[in-house]
Amino acid sequence: MRFTIRNGSDPVAKADPTLIKALGLPYGGVVAVGKTHVLIKGGDVSDPSGLELGPMTLANSGLGIGSSTDVTRAVLPTATFVDLNGNELPVEPLVLARTLQGRPVTAGDRVAVRHDGGEIEIVIDDVEPDGAGLVGASSRFGAGDTTAPGQPPVRAGSRKAAQPQTTTTVDAPTTADAMLAGLDAETDLLAGWLSLLTSPRDLPAAWGLPQVAGVLLEGPNGCGKSELVAASAKVADAGVTEIPVDQVFKPDSLLEKLERAIRETSTPGVIFVDRLETVAGEEGLAPYRTQVAAVLRWFLDSVAEKPGLACVLGVTSLGHLETGLVRNELLPRSLSIPPPDIDRRRRLFEAALARVPHKDVDYALLASRSAGFSAADVIAAVLHASTRIARSDGDLSTADVLSAVEDTTPSLGSVSLGEVPSHGFGQVANLTEVKQRLTEAVIWPTTEPGRFAALGIEPPRGILLYGPPGTGKTFVVRALAHEAGAAFFPVKGAELLDKYVGESERGVREVFFRARAAAPSIIFFDEFDALAPVRGNSNNSVTDSVVAALLTEIDGVGSRGDVAVIGATNRPDLIDTALLRAGRFEIQIELGLPEESARRTLLDISDVPFADDIDLDVLAVQTEGLSFADITGLLREAALNALRSDTAATTVTLEDVEKALRSSRL
Repeated sequence: MRFTIRNGSDPVAKADPTLIKALGLPYGGVVAVGKTHVLIKGGDVSDPSGLELGPMTLANSGLGIGSSTDVTRAVLPTATFVDLNGNELPVEPLVLARTLQGRPVTAGDRVAVRHDGGEIEIVIDDVEPDGAGLVGASSRFGAGDTTAPGQPPVRAGSRKAAQPQTTTTVDAPTTADAMLAGLDAETDLLAGWLSLLTSPRDLPAAWGLPQVAGVLLEGPNGCGKSELVAASAKVADAGVTEIPVDQVFKPDSLLEKLERAIRETSTPGVIFVDRLETVAGEEGLAPYRTQVAAVLRWFLDSVAEKPGLACVLGVTSLGHLETGLVRNELLPRSLSIPPPDIDRRRRLFEAALARVPHKDVDYALLASRSAGFSAADVIAAVLHASTRIARSDGDLSTADVLSAVEDTTPSLGSVSLGEVPSHGFGQVANLTEVKQRLTEAVIWPTTEPGRFAALGIEPPRGILLYGPPGTGKTFVVRALAHEAGAAFFPVKGAELLDKYVGESERGVREVFFRARAAAPSIIFFDEFDALAPVRGNSNNSVTDSVVAALLTEIDGVGSRGDVAVIGATNRPDLIDTALLRAGRFEIQIELGLPEESARRTLLDISDVPFADDIDLDVLAVQTEGLSFADITGLLREAALNALRSDTAATTVTLEDVEKALRSSRL
């Protein structure tokens, strides 16, 4: 669209709102003008076809007042690195990042930056990756040649840049490396599909395979979909064209974007459409649902018909898309990326802090305290922490980053992320063999995985505890979670049952999703027999569907991460046998009524203050046939008896205990 250049103000250009809408930017956005890019918004202008530019933007564009020029909408990537003219940065990098946040920058631009109550002018020599980009939270700034040849530039301008702990080394991980940590299987799988579909030899046609357009890629925002597609396409020796659709508001705009991508993407190539749910989801372009579906069908057909071209459709959850799209025969495969687990979060913190002045940072602790964080959340927390040293010329500490983590809302943690119980095995009376077996099945796979690999076996997938009520099943699992440092997700079997079709299965999937986000974690299904009874023996079809959902999640152990699944029941005979076979709840541990030695240990660790007239050995014998819960209740009743006799009592006497014993035998 052609505009006439008029006088305006920096840094935002202004034009008639109707013409901006015609550009596909109803709420404003970024446009290419001459040699530069600029933010534009609607407003009152003197000339209906005029584009008002400030003096600095006008100079950057290379245009003059009154000239007529074509203006086009621009989709810019986030600038990974902005190289400034000169040998050092004029201000701290964080000041630049904060001042220019959300602004487009182009190689050759002159930009005014507010600093210390005034303005300074900076000149941009280059912008990575493509000579132009939007300044974001992850953008870095540098000036001059501060690195060895072939190495990525260091954030110059920091007074700490020359110190060893802040200088980037060859081994320092990049954010992309961290995003892909633990996704080797997913990368290999996607690379195989892209290699097949983009092969210059047109392998699908040569081998007589059916036409395929690409794959669906599922994963929360900020969990590495773009990085996974880029890495897989690199393996397949194909280029990537990324099409953002979150700012598309009409089907014709969507059609224009997709049509241009098909026309301009050279082969072998991959078209990556991310956040597809914004246009094709339940809450997408609802008034245009039929038209959007037709556009996407045309897109898939066109991609499938063009040799050497493939598409990857990214979505936060397949459940957000229309069923017809998910089941389209041109998208025969879907791939899921789990939220960052504790190992990936540790690597993300290492990457984000690689060039920030820091000292003795405990990355493992940061990872354990950032459950529910996406990669973007980790970077935001590090950016927030960095403001603490922007003026002090100090080093970031673990406490600084932890404080920033606590102030950051996890984007993947809108639901409860579990708890970490306060008691460990020290508070569990006896049960030595039970504690050992739980340690082997839950703690060792995380802390010492080599033990299993050395013998060529996989760790157990599930554990079932069974026995009479009150024998300590829940208590010992809580202690296990404490010992493992794992988030604890207790679920009562009946809580997940819902009469509405599909809701119970969704509840099962959500529990596992939350556990993956908080990994390492333990899911504990109490009253497991109510949730997963033998199929076909009930008039309630809901439980049959729940069992099927559980089987799917248990079998998907590879995508669960460090998630242990433990069930507890009083009636193991009522549980569907498919869940009890090897590879599922294969470890089954009985917790019977406690023996005399276990009862004696419980009395020893009890917080109830006993008077001198009580012989704990005798009391252990007297409580035969009682469970741990029964004994705890007995001691509680004895303490109440003491208070009834004397409100100032500080100990429990033999008389109080005997009275409680008589009551329990009634």
